[in-house]
Amino acid sequence: MRIVDMPEFKDKNQVLSFDQNTPVCDAVDEMSKQNYGAVLVTKGKKLAGIFTERDLLRRVAACRLDLKKIKLKDVMSTHIKTAKKNDKIADTLRRMNQGRFRHMPVIDDNGDVIGLLSQGDFIALTLSDALHIAGITARAEVEKGNSTPFSMIFAIIIYTLGLLFVVSAIGFWGTGGP
Repeated sequence: MRIVDMPEFKDKNQVLSFDQNTPVCDAVDEMSKQNYGAVLVTKGKKLAGIFTERDLLRRVAACRLDLKKIKLKDVMSTHIKTAKKNDKIADTLRRMNQGRFRHMPVIDDNGDVIGLLSQGDFIALTLSDALHIAGITARAEVEKGNSTPFSMIFAIIIYTLGLLFVVSAIGFWGTGGP
């Protein structure tokens, strides 16, 4: 399954972004107002960084910086990992987990931002959504004549892994995880 297949991606075409010279207080006010955990930071029209709740805590609050004086460019994260809409969901989530970050900008072939996903969006992908999309994919493969014993075994493995993921996510979140 790909990012473009996620209903959460289709619903997130409005990305909150600010110019790098925006005072942090303006970004924080809007993040709070819209209940966003991150905003993208631009230089001109290109992605320059990301400012997250974690940046606010570690780079601003912990250093007792003045929100009105400091600019986003001074406290944003600049080593941004991005995804493309045709990237596989599992690969994207794995990259986020390995990099220990919770937000992933999605870009097009020109490097322009077309969405922003959070780990919560991946959790929101329900088992029924996954099964529906897997069914559509399986039917398409059969119609193309690509159905082989290997692909069937692979589909069973993916289904099992998806089920384990959902069960572990429910268990994790049900125990008061972050």
